[in-house]
Amino acid sequence: MDQNKGQKTAQQFQRKTILIKKHLQYRYMMLIFFSVLVAFLIVGLDIMWTVSKFVSEYPMVHPLLDDIFSMAPLFMMKAMMYLVIVIIVSSVVSHRMAGPIFKFEKSAKIVAAGDLTHRIWLRKGDQLIDLKDSFNLMIESVHNSVKSDKIIIDGLRGELREEISKANDLQLKNKLERIESNLGKVFSSLKI
Repeated sequence: MDQNKGQKTAQQFQRKTILIKKHLQYRYMMLIFFSVLVAFLIVGLDIMWTVSKFVSEYPMVHPLLDDIFSMAPLFMMKAMMYLVIVIIVSSVVSHRMAGPIFKFEKSAKIVAAGDLTHRIWLRKGDQLIDLKDSFNLMIESVHNSVKSDKIIIDGLRGELREEISKANDLQLKNKLERIESNLGKVFSSLKI
């Protein structure tokens, strides 16, 4: 139940910065921008070719061609407005991908530092939700494995302490104490 509450709180978090991973997002935005620009050029050239072919076959509609060319600056302005809209939309879309990537990078560093209790939480609508689930499942599996190994080691340390208390030979006692101490350090760098 507490996990669901934590998940709900984590999903309500809103990033304030649109450009989280600038290099990635700029590349993504430029890819979309140039794709749309090429599409505009192809469609525009196709329309001009079709209209010029139509006008050459029917010379009586030649005044129509003059009207169309006189409206070219308006069409160019509209195309520029559409491209600005494409940039804005692509920045929002790239944000939905860059934010999770940024979180994965931070989470990988946290886990690499030894925190096996860490989990990734993404907002509703973010991309890479399946990857988040796989990442969290992987960390959960490692966490459970380490936890069960720690239980075994703690049991062995308890048995060693019993043997230490029974040992009469000082050299053996010191050796067992060193072994018990070293076993205590096995998972000391991990947050379990």
